[in-house]
Amino acid sequence: MLASELVSALEALAARLGVPVRYDAFDRGLSKGRTCGGLCRLRGQPIIVLDANLGPRDHIATLARALGTFDLDAIYLPPLVRRTIHAHGKARVLMPRPLARVKPRPPRSESG
Repeated sequence: MLASELVSALEALAARLGVPVRYDAFDRGLSKGRTCGGLCRLRGQPIIVLDANLGPRDHIATLARALGTFDLDAIYLPPLVRRTIHAHGKARVLMPRPLARVKPRPPRSESG
């Protein structure tokens, strides 16, 4: 499968999930580092925004990362599409850190 075909397959999956994909040219002067887009919410609805200036490999990585946040277990996906999402999406999701341990307080004695 060509990179452009994989981008199309990921876009089709986003459409099946009801998530629009939008391509915009990003202004490089507004952010430090490399920005390629991702999943965000616009008026409460999820949307995937991609930098139109980037190539298909960056679009694949960004789409896969964004789609990896959705529950896809009940949806049939071609094996390559599913592997791509798992490689880029699920693997990069940060796991929550455990809360700091706190020493228990001694019980209060009720005097009265």
